[in-house]
Amino acid sequence: MNRYSLLFTCMISVFSAGNSAALNPAQPLSAAPPYSLFEGWAKPVKPFRMAANVWYVGTENLSSILITTPEGHILVDGALDASARGIKENIASLGFDIRDVRFILNSHARLDQAGGIAKLKKWSGAKLVASRENADQMARGGKEDFALGDALPFPPATTDKIVHDHETLKLGGVTATALLTPGHLPGSTSWLFALPGGHSLIYADSLATPDYYLVANKNYPTLVNDIRRSFATLAAQKVDIFVANKGERFDLAEKLARLAAGDSNAFIDKDGLQRYVDLSRQRFEAQLKQQTE
Repeated sequence: MNRYSLLFTCMISVFSAGNSAALNPAQPLSAAPPYSLFEGWAKPVKPFRMAANVWYVGTENLSSILITTPEGHILVDGALDASARGIKENIASLGFDIRDVRFILNSHARLDQAGGIAKLKKWSGAKLVASRENADQMARGGKEDFALGDALPFPPATTDKIVHDHETLKLGGVTATALLTPGHLPGSTSWLFALPGGHSLIYADSLATPDYYLVANKNYPTLVNDIRRSFATLAAQKVDIFVANKGERFDLAEKLARLAAGDSNAFIDKDGLQRYVDLSRQRFEAQLKQQTE
């Protein structure tokens, strides 16, 4: 074989390896929920102020928050692809310009948190910030999901900045710290914010393992150890404001009702994160016990 043929063969081998299926065919996949479930979660709600410089711009149960600063803004998560225009309109109705969003942060790379990011990034010109695993998953548009395979695709998005555990991002007096909390997905990331005025906020990612194969999962062998570490990571955080990427996980409807009734501190919840972690841990351990008996 001459050197040109050898080079061509090597290039084909590298290309094939880089584009081969990442999933182990011997590992069963979990059943994907119907899209109608996500549509139910994506019902529009009016945007509102949660705390100083913090605004809810998401849907009824798919969280997205805007943190505003004099130097530009930070947007966390993008709900469904179909939700992107509503998020953009919510931002505008609050008096902000989406083109002033400097960073879009992602919690995890599935269609209900990352589906709208491609459009929101295009409209804003913001830099997308994510963990390495989330970045890879968003580039694939949700395909090769360790649990769901190709069942729930979404428009792919390119990440501009990869963050590592406890890496910080600063903008206009706000500090965002990435807390890697894998388990729901290998790239799952919670975001801890130090806000002007001394308040702290956490945007906690999912700790759920819905119908996952937990024991010796060939697509995610470290799942059990990862999520237990994530429980510990989040349990160690002390924050004033607890937000999760699903509204039901941080009592969004109940707190919003209190806000509407005149309680300006409705979203101050120093114990909410611990309750969330405790309940998630209990559910996980019960699921694991069921699979090992």
